[in-house]
Parts: sequence; structure tokens; C-alpha cells
Amino acid sequence: MEIIMKPIGYIKTSYTDDEIMPRQSIDSMDEVGTIEILDEYKDGIKDIEAGSYVTLLFYFHKSDQWSLISKRRDNKGIYSTRSPRRPNGIGMSIVKIASVENSKIKFFGVDMLDGTPVLDIKPYIEDFAR
Repeated sequence: MEIIMKPIGYIKTSYTDDEIMPRQSIDSMDEVGTIEILDEYKDGIKDIEAGSYVTLLFYFHKSDQWSLISKRRDNKGIYSTRSPRRPNGIGMSIVKIASVENSKIKFFGVDMLDGTPVLDIKPYIEDFAR
């Protein structure tokens, strides 16, 4: 089976190298990034509010290879790490919304590279984690 997805937007951040990028969003809650939603998808963000949390699903667009064992993480199995070097290259981060204006969403919790394609945005509902 082949699955084809199209980005709904792209993330703007100050990170161009994954060596200096935070490992997860909680480590960079003072860092602001911007999601620029493509015009055909902008109506879908109308009820996202500043102060709320969302789960971003994105594509590791600069990860050109993968391995089931993470050499950078003490030979752990890839599915027990947050490594971007995965067979399907899908990333997930929980971020806090700073503002929404037109087709731009500013958020706290940057742990992705500049130009990262966004696949989906979902509300984060803490009660679902119980």
C-alpha cells in the first residue's frame, strides 16, 4: 500500500540543523515558531485559540535515511526514540498557541527545522492521555 499526503502548510523556525535543535517541544517553550497554512486549508484553523495546545504532525523532510536501530541513542529501537530517522518520517509535537492571524499560527515549543511540512493539526486534550 502506498500512502500519499500533501502538506497543509510549512513551519518557519530558526533551526536549520538538527544537531542544535531541541529534542522535544517541552525543551523550547520560550522559542516561537510560525506555521504558514496554505490558502486552501486556512479555513480549518478558524477555531484555534491563543493559549490552547495542539498536536502538530509533520514530515521530517531533511531526514534522507533511516534505521530501525538508533546509533545516536545507544542502539535503541527506533520506535522507543524521537529520532527523525524513521521509515515513514512522521514527527509529532505538542505546542502552545501564541497567536492566530489570517493563515499564520505562532506557537511556543519549537523542535522542528525551518521549512518543515505540516501534515495535520489536532487539538491536544489532556484527558485523553489518562
